Amino acid sequence: MTSRQEITDSVVLRLRQILPSLGEGGVVEDKDLRDYPEFDSLGILEVLVWLEGEFSVTIPDEELSVDNFNSIGKIVDYVVAHQ
Repeated sequence: MTSRQEITDSVVLRLRQILPSLGEGGVVEDKDLRDYPEFDSLGILEVLVWLEGEFSVTIPDEELSVDNFNSIGKIVDYVVAHQ
């Protein structure tokens, strides 16, 4: 099982690729990712597909809601809970 910190580091690294405006500065786990213009429907889909492949988690249709994945903390919590 991957540690929470390792998951966080991996998620942040991937999000920096998808969301260039995330920048190199400090990352706040509870900041709403919808504040970034790149985090549109395509950006969300890219994150979800990556999560499933990277961490071998399955995201059922009923859990496919931006509210479940709109911050780094929520994304990491989801992966930790479903590993």
